[in-house]
Amino acid sequence: MKPRIYLLHAYRYSVAPCEEAFARLWPEAEAIRLLDEGLYADAGADGTLPANVVPRLNSLFRHCVVSGAKGIVFTGSTFGPAVEAAKPGIDVPLLKADEAMSDLAVSSGKRILMLATAKRAIPVIRRNLENAAHAAGVSPELGEVWVEHAQAANNAGRAAEHDGLVAEAVSKNAAGWDVIVLGQMSMAPARAKLPPELATRVLTSPDASALRMKALLA
Repeated sequence: MKPRIYLLHAYRYSVAPCEEAFARLWPEAEAIRLLDEGLYADAGADGTLPANVVPRLNSLFRHCVVSGAKGIVFTGSTFGPAVEAAKPGIDVPLLKADEAMSDLAVSSGKRILMLATAKRAIPVIRRNLENAAHAAGVSPELGEVWVEHAQAANNAGRAAEHDGLVAEAVSKNAAGWDVIVLGQMSMAPARAKLPPELATRVLTSPDASALRMKALLA
């Protein structure tokens, strides 16, 4: 029987990259999508989350477990702290959007550049990288780039423009960095637009999450 993994999304453009990664890296799993766009609809532009977000997340997680989930991947980067607060009582592996990628990044180089298309997600992703570094006992140099206008292009259905802007930002800023992190699930397709020698330094959260969940349930 295939292990059922729930891919829980708060942003519709994270769905396809996450499903593609699981199909490519762990085809034996049964990846089930669940989308609740109300989560981001109720989040502030500065990343402020509504007071009821933790019970809402816990309810979604419990729904996944009751529905047979052997593992859950939550793909909204902005919600990292709320996901942690909502985890108690969930007895299956539960990964935050960039958790596995952060661990991989700090083990892969001393200079890490993080890119994001949602400005409000940057502090959360940076905090996850810092926490991963602390847990690993390392002190990497961290840099960050906001890819302005890319998310607006994605939201308007201009995926090619979004990917081009992300790839351009990677190419423009990559010099001197050991590892480049695409901080949001929705950014992953942009890696295909990079030259192979640069793409090898780029980490994406869908790939890292699929491999981590596969290892956790091996």
